Amino acid sequence: MIRSIFKIIRRFPEQVFLFVFNSSIFAWLWPSGSDIADRIGVTAAWQEHVPAMQNFFGQNSQAIQGFFNHSVVMWLIGSMIIFGVIRFVKGIIKLGLFALIILLGVYLVMQNQEILSSFK
Repeated sequence: MIRSIFKIIRRFPEQVFLFVFNSSIFAWLWPSGSDIADRIGVTAAWQEHVPAMQNFFGQNSQAIQGFFNHSVVMWLIGSMIIFGVIRFVKGIIKLGLFALIILLGVYLVMQNQEILSSFK
């Protein structure tokens, strides 16, 4: 079990760091956001500071409490998905550059075939 964890850490260091960082930050934010929403009273802040969210949620204060509680988890999952997509795109770009360099080498060899044949 420990070996497999260390293998994952060595293979995907960026994702592991992002997961640990996001988990620690959002573990702190989750109760803090809920406490802040409870202390200021969602209805008081509701009228003054977030009219666009009020239009989205309507007059349901339970919906906004649920949003505060679940947005942290969604951000963690979303950031991991975005990071995976970035890693995938990075791999495709590396593969494309590798293929471009190989094709450029083959093109230069074909262009200079007569110079290369003079070395025989």
